Amino acid sequence: MSYEDISNFFDNTLMYDNNYNTFITCSNEKVASLPIGNNKIQINGSNVNIKAGAIQKDNIYYMPLSELGNVYNIETNYTESTNIVTVDYLNKEYIVSTVNKNTSVKYKPQNLSKTVAKVKTGESIVIINNDDKTQNDWTKIRTASGILGYVKTNKLGNLNNIRETIQENVKQEQTMTWNVFSSEYNIKDRTATTTDGTKVLSPTFFNLRDEAKGKLNVLIENNENKYINWAHKNGYKIWASVSNRGYKNTTTDALKDYQNRHYMIEQIVDYIITYKLDGINISFTSMQEENLNDFSRFLIELEPRLNEIGAVLSVDTLESNSGIVKCVYKK
Repeated sequence: MSYEDISNFFDNTLMYDNNYNTFITCSNEKVASLPIGNNKIQINGSNVNIKAGAIQKDNIYYMPLSELGNVYNIETNYTESTNIVTVDYLNKEYIVSTVNKNTSVKYKPQNLSKTVAKVKTGESIVIINNDDKTQNDWTKIRTASGILGYVKTNKLGNLNNIRETIQENVKQEQTMTWNVFSSEYNIKDRTATTTDGTKVLSPTFFNLRDEAKGKLNVLIENNENKYINWAHKNGYKIWASVSNRGYKNTTTDALKDYQNRHYMIEQIVDYIITYKLDGINISFTSMQEENLNDFSRFLIELEPRLNEIGAVLSVDTLESNSGIVKCVYKK
């Protein structure tokens, strides 16, 4: 499938990295890098061999959609007799039925419309747009050979819901007041309460190492392990802060290069798991105008990795001397 179609139908954040001759694509819980002309794909940091890689032909890039099934959570099937490829989302509703009488499949929901296929009694079909009540006594279906069309609703048997739609997390944006806080372990950090009453602590556990191209300093010591246990015991969620310490050149180096972003993200994921953190608060300050697009790209690539492990991503988006910041986070 072409780069343009992948972008339109599956990932509008899809990008081509000219430095590495590689596609980077994201879904709700997956980040994949796919080099041109290489039968390998990296999914959430793990390398996987594939049958066919991305190619360039007539100045158009093409990606192997079937090899991206694990990334987009889709299933593709090819029917040779009709030369049709069908694509189904594995997290979307899937309803099937059987035909109770031989019938014609129409191009439009009209008796006089062109017949595009015929289905026989007992043949299984897939229901398309079952919630569409505008077609009156017609139902849109897909035949076993992948042909789309309409049949009379009374020609169908019982509808069987094979799979329900799985709801994804929804982004929530709100203003949160961060106050300086010290626990019994005398660790200063910021505290806030979300709109649903969740109590949050955001200690600065990690920051960018100067001129280290995405390498993070870990500020957690033995005492902090006791602090994490204390916080959880007292009903706090810990969204540990990742700071760039206002380093302009360090921030630029970490964000503009895909491999550096990937390195930083891998560290964040490992630290969340290692220290049993509930989430991460990205607190990058004093960024230059040229960093903003790269910063957005960093968040796009970070979010699926945190979704996979059930961690919250929060981002400070407004600096204020009063300690009030606008925070976007995934519930």
